[in-house]
Amino acid sequence: MSLSGSFIRTVIVPLWAMKEGTPYLRHLKGLDGSKKRPLAQVQADQLQRLKKLLGHAYDNTPFYRRQFDSTAVKPSDISTLDDLRKLPLLTKDDIRANGDDMIARNIPRDQLVAKKTSGSTGVSVELFVDEASAQWKRAVTVSYDRWAGWDIGERVGAIWGNPECYQNWRAHLRNSLLTRHIPLDTLKMGPDTMRAYYDTLLKKKPVILFGHAHSLYLFARFLEEKELSGIHPRGIISTCMVLHDFERQTIERVFGCRVTNRYGCEEVSLIACECPEGNFHLNCDTLIVEFIRDGKPVAPGEPGAIVVTDLTNYGMPFIRYKVGDVGIPSAKTSCPCGCTYPIMDSLEGRVADYVVTPDGNYISGISLTENFAMHLPGVKQMQIVQEELDHLTFRIVKGESFSEQTVADIKRLAYERFGARVRFDIEYVDSIQSESSGKYRFCISKLQNPFS
Repeated sequence: MSLSGSFIRTVIVPLWAMKEGTPYLRHLKGLDGSKKRPLAQVQADQLQRLKKLLGHAYDNTPFYRRQFDSTAVKPSDISTLDDLRKLPLLTKDDIRANGDDMIARNIPRDQLVAKKTSGSTGVSVELFVDEASAQWKRAVTVSYDRWAGWDIGERVGAIWGNPECYQNWRAHLRNSLLTRHIPLDTLKMGPDTMRAYYDTLLKKKPVILFGHAHSLYLFARFLEEKELSGIHPRGIISTCMVLHDFERQTIERVFGCRVTNRYGCEEVSLIACECPEGNFHLNCDTLIVEFIRDGKPVAPGEPGAIVVTDLTNYGMPFIRYKVGDVGIPSAKTSCPCGCTYPIMDSLEGRVADYVVTPDGNYISGISLTENFAMHLPGVKQMQIVQEELDHLTFRIVKGESFSEQTVADIKRLAYERFGARVRFDIEYVDSIQSESSGKYRFCISKLQNPFS
């Protein structure tokens, strides 16, 4: 007999949290109404928490004491949110070189949760989050996931890389009674596994679908091509990758519900989430978010490297951390949903997704997806790789309608998008696999750009 989401939410989940001694449900109640506070109140709260975090980092971590001393700035010198820019940026290389010195000496190691990034842009990063921060982030993420129509205890069709739901009996029990994920491994998304997953979802009827943007799109396209129907979730949460407009349109058409776009990373968890009105709000419950280009804040409507300060992780503070993505802050100052948190117009993808042209132009991978690959109907799959300023490699999986005209279209588009000074080669491949994280990268540039 299947347990209802309401029973799990009101009985099993509170008992489980009590047994584990986790406070996230209490945090969740405290978050009611937090997103509708006046922005000035939100920013005052951020500043107060920032000052406390900076003092802690200076007193308890060798790395940040060196950082402050090297700039002749003391925590007491930070009196406004703008003053945060007096501090240097934190990079992935900094973390790899100074990881142990970033860990707070006053927090026992048994209170730290070890994490590791997927390494989708190079070498992975190992980090720690203190347990109190982890529980706060857990509650915050649930509060935003409710925007998609989901709540604790309800079934989730999880199209995710390397699902861990059934690794042992404890994990299986936890998933059955608590997280309730119905997993599809994105590293095994062949026709047979997707058909089997479709049959499973027909029986178990998830309330929402959750997964990588591109993986959700592939599954939706498979169902549409095979004329399979009957999966009607209340909502869909897309995360971990840029969600392209054509992917959103396909997903929403196939499943008959809206997609909630969510953005985050392993290091700091949720960064931004799309509200029911379609605006991408920054997570002010946990972070301070900046948009930087050439070391300076960008104006609304301009792309900038995303820089975050985690206000909750005292175990291993992340202060002015360059996530590695580019986003565009919005000029909008209000939203019909009532959330007062600042809005990001769009996520432009990884810093390394930008192609640099000899003419000094910077073209985002998301732009190329929609203004290059989408104009090539004979191409089933494509990846652009740049290792030299004037040379690109187009890795192509041929579709059924691929022809000499397709090659001519590629040449024409390459000239229009990249200019006459850029050479290119075409490399035909049988498939372009997702990375070990389950993510698929359409564009990879190994050159420096203003967001690097």
